[in-house]
Amino acid sequence: MRIAVWQAQGPDAGAVRLADAAARAAAAGADVVVTPELFATGYGRPFGPPDPGLVARWQEIAAACRIAVVASEPHEGHITAVVVRDDGTVAGRYRKTHLWAEDERAAFSPGDGTPLIVELAGLRCGVVVCYDVEFPEVVRGLALAGAQVLLVPTALDDEAVARILVPARAMENRVAVAYANHVGPGFCGASVIAGPDGRELARAGTATEELLVADVTAEDLARARGLGDYLADRRPETYRP
Repeated sequence: MRIAVWQAQGPDAGAVRLADAAARAAAAGADVVVTPELFATGYGRPFGPPDPGLVARWQEIAAACRIAVVASEPHEGHITAVVVRDDGTVAGRYRKTHLWAEDERAAFSPGDGTPLIVELAGLRCGVVVCYDVEFPEVVRGLALAGAQVLLVPTALDDEAVARILVPARAMENRVAVAYANHVGPGFCGASVIAGPDGRELARAGTATEELLVADVTAEDLARARGLGDYLADRRPETYRP
């Protein structure tokens, strides 16, 4: 699987700029492009209103470019992430479970934790949004459910999360993590694609828009497990509250 992460400054009404980014990602051979949290409508209070035409537009872009798209929007009172396959069909929608700070909690309701795992380019991909990835239980649960890659739209201002915690989540679960952040005032950039051994496959800077591209294969996943299979070696019967 070739993954593209688009670090960009929003909003992007009508997904005009996403169409260009998706075309560039497809030209680079990517199977999927991951975009930042609430990128099209705008992240930050006051949050942009829902756009009932967004998903249809994402479907058009995915089908035209023959690339899967992971994009985030407000939907029915939740922050969500939608996966659109490269034929334009919707594979699923995830509702953000852990809301960040009072701005989000005042504007949205949390999801119930129902996971989303879809197969893209032969690998099983789990989807979460931003703050969710900072909870070990969330990523571990997806890994135990068979996810091999995590696709994460985010809106982040703490570079330590992107540089320390995200690679750690990848390593401790032997999954690849594609983490797409905003750039610009209030955001730290530093988007990353981390391999299942925790090493950075691609990393964006903190001040500019960038399109990251990196490959993750089944062989990479197996090789990482060979370095130490944390999932297989767990002893849950010994973990007490």
